[in-house]
Amino acid sequence: MKNMSTAEFLYLDKLKTDKYLEDIFEILHSNMSLIAPTGNSYKEDLEMWSSEIIPALDKEQRQIILMYVDNSLAGYFQYYINTDTNSFMMEEIQIKKEYQGTGLFSEFYKWLLKQLPKSIMYVEAFANKKNHKSQSILTHLGLECVGENKNGNSLYYKGEYADLLIKYK
Repeated sequence: MKNMSTAEFLYLDKLKTDKYLEDIFEILHSNMSLIAPTGNSYKEDLEMWSSEIIPALDKEQRQIILMYVDNSLAGYFQYYINTDTNSFMMEEIQIKKEYQGTGLFSEFYKWLLKQLPKSIMYVEAFANKKNHKSQSILTHLGLECVGENKNGNSLYYKGEYADLLIKYK
């Protein structure tokens, strides 16, 4: 088990997004290519993902947090705060395989919840139907499966933000 006392969490500087995109995508691709392969080449997937993520980051409410262990990028977390519904949408959490199960996830959540607005009421997330590990994590976080996305390839989860706060105090 790696020592998580050297973990550091930093918000992505959106003015330097290009500097981090390939490293972030490499983590995403390495985790998801076996679970939900697209049939595309790595380069095609990178281009498609970049064409979606770059404009998505133009929204102030959407953030990416970079997770470092021993000054090495270990993962990232992308989220969106919907101020209209007071919801915290967990969009993407990806941790390199060698850091999974080390306590990084828990340490990150303890840090993250201190950064978020106090007005949040709900937590939401989608998990690919083939990604049983993500589904288990969302259930562990106290979210319930309440539907699916429009194209039917992901399940929609929702829970009370207060429950998440209690879990990671």
